[in-house]
Amino acid sequence: MEGGVPMQTRSLEFLVGQHTIKRLSLSLALFGIGSLGSLPGCTTSTKTVEVQRTITTEAALSDFDRMWELIDTTHYDPEHNGVDWDSVRDELRPQAQDARNRREIRSVMREALDRLGQSHFGIIAEADDEVSKESDTSETSNDSSHADSTDQAQTTTETIISEDSPADDSASDGTGDGDTGIDLRILDGQAVVTAVRDQSPAQRAGVQTGWVLTNVRSRELADGLARLREYLDEIEFDINARRMILGNNLQGPPGTTIDLTFLNRDDEVVELNITRAPMPGEFVKFGNLPPMSTHLEWDRFTTTNPDGQSTEIGVIAFNIWMIPIMAQFEKAMFELRDVDGLIIDVRGNPGGIGGLAPAISRFLVSEKSSLGTMSMRGTDLQFNAEPVIVTTWGERLDPFTGPIAILIDTGSASTSEVFAGGLHSLGRVETFGTRSAGMALPAAMDKLPSGDVLLHAIADFVTSTGYRLEKDGVQLDHYVPLTREDLSNGIDSPKQAATEWIAQETAE
Repeated sequence: MEGGVPMQTRSLEFLVGQHTIKRLSLSLALFGIGSLGSLPGCTTSTKTVEVQRTITTEAALSDFDRMWELIDTTHYDPEHNGVDWDSVRDELRPQAQDARNRREIRSVMREALDRLGQSHFGIIAEADDEVSKESDTSETSNDSSHADSTDQAQTTTETIISEDSPADDSASDGTGDGDTGIDLRILDGQAVVTAVRDQSPAQRAGVQTGWVLTNVRSRELADGLARLREYLDEIEFDINARRMILGNNLQGPPGTTIDLTFLNRDDEVVELNITRAPMPGEFVKFGNLPPMSTHLEWDRFTTTNPDGQSTEIGVIAFNIWMIPIMAQFEKAMFELRDVDGLIIDVRGNPGGIGGLAPAISRFLVSEKSSLGTMSMRGTDLQFNAEPVIVTTWGERLDPFTGPIAILIDTGSASTSEVFAGGLHSLGRVETFGTRSAGMALPAAMDKLPSGDVLLHAIADFVTSTGYRLEKDGVQLDHYVPLTREDLSNGIDSPKQAATEWIAQETAE
């Protein structure tokens, strides 16, 4: 227990939302991937094959029935968010019975989950499928009766930049623990570099913020991004496109190379061959998820206002809510205990273990506080944060009492939203950036008979003021979007706005 909240509820408390979970395998859960050839307007070369049955009717129904039963008995709302769950079973079970392989039964189950209209529902593909491999883009079925817009969106996402390339290392794209050190966001339909990690391969190659990534190997991004946008709303599009470009292609085994084409700040073409290096931080394995890198960075800087008053500000940024972050955050807070203000950056942070939100909040509140309430069927849990008194290594540490700014964007989901939204409802922080994902339901993971894993929401969450984060996201105090122009000039506009606010708050 941390802060009065169990660190796990069954398998997992908080994960990112339904479409975000596509890559955490970031990878926080997977959807099945169709093939590019099934998409409207697609001209990629494919071949049509007769799909043979590779699973029995009993196996397909076993997964479907178990999925339906788990949702029926564990969804926090007995009315299933207003969905007639019995009717969903009656309608889709015949399709499940006809499923010929794992891909088709997954598609039927995803359609059922989509009916709920909520985050944190998905299928993590674990079972083997001899005919319809999730990553196969060379063959397509001549029967798309189970395909829906979600499958098409996932297909497009997976294959935006997966076309074969002459480069020998292309087959390993997306499969290793190395990366280029680039972070990016989709701004005005373009993949714009928003950060370049210090001492990373990208930095050594000369990549700069504000550059536009146009090609990965021989594949142009523009058309794929445009097609993906047809199937997803703005939030889902931003999350999926970023995660898939970073994870499925820029990530790979350390030592492998990847050809990238950029437009620099003057819109001149820059072609680079970059060798991937190991990602920073500690790798952890959690539940049914693949190993993932967890890393936190902290720094301090001084800003001076026109009157000559100096303000010292600490900055903490981390990529995911997993156990190693706790010790790293504690060390950062100890080192930053004397700063005037604090900026906590959870942009692009998709969530993780829900109990870490109150555990980390204890460094930021001066009295016992609740970030909110997690409500399951018949049970409520308070996300209580007890103020810190002493570090785990025995040194006195008082809670930080200065102004705190939290930076958020569409990639801030789940536990990041619980943390930011909970502290915001307490009046402890102000938020800067763009709206968060609005995907904040506590979830569990259960294995289905085939070995596939069902991710499913088992609780609702509201902040201490009764504000519900699901759908609408964290309340935003200062809307400050990133722009390519600012990034090209080395300006992180949300961080700059937070800096100016802290300086005003601490002015004498």
